[in-house]
Amino acid sequence: MTYPGGLNHEQQRYQDEDKGAAWRSAGPELGAAGIALVSCSIAAYVLAGLAGAVLVTVVFSALALVVLTFLLPQGSPPPPRPEMPDRLRPATTSLHSYWRLKVHLREATISAFTYQAGLGPRLEHLLAARLSQRHGINLYTDPEAARRVLCAKPKDQDLWAWVDPTRQASNSNDAAGIPPRALARLVRRLEQL
Repeated sequence: MTYPGGLNHEQQRYQDEDKGAAWRSAGPELGAAGIALVSCSIAAYVLAGLAGAVLVTVVFSALALVVLTFLLPQGSPPPPRPEMPDRLRPATTSLHSYWRLKVHLREATISAFTYQAGLGPRLEHLLAARLSQRHGINLYTDPEAARRVLCAKPKDQDLWAWVDPTRQASNSNDAAGIPPRALARLVRRLEQL
């Protein structure tokens, strides 16, 4: 990445470290300013009491802040964002993502082909991740153990057909997709794993 002024990442890092080194070398000046503040505050306390010491400290601090704002190095602006072609730019609204997800879900319930092309592999990978992380079972090398975990209850036996990694792809465009109730039960079961 190139920063403004033609600096790359390493050069910018070294330049930032040099700024820190400049402040570390200003230690004697900062120490002298601290000693001056303490001595002026003590003198003001002796001459005018606590109110004088507080006033001197506040005025000295305000002056120090004004001086520091002029002495601090100005930060460089952030690097420009790279231009991205419109066709590659991600959608800027979550409404678009929600709409697209809703369409994919509806299409998966209508056609087995669209289920196997989109939603089916996603659910299968989600099942594989859940089984691997939480149960130590590899879906692809031990599908029988995976089926036993997913279909722990007899009423869940029909869910396995929708996420079975060895299932045959449907060649028919007329085959029905996953029933909405089965999809809801499958998602609920995946959440429970």
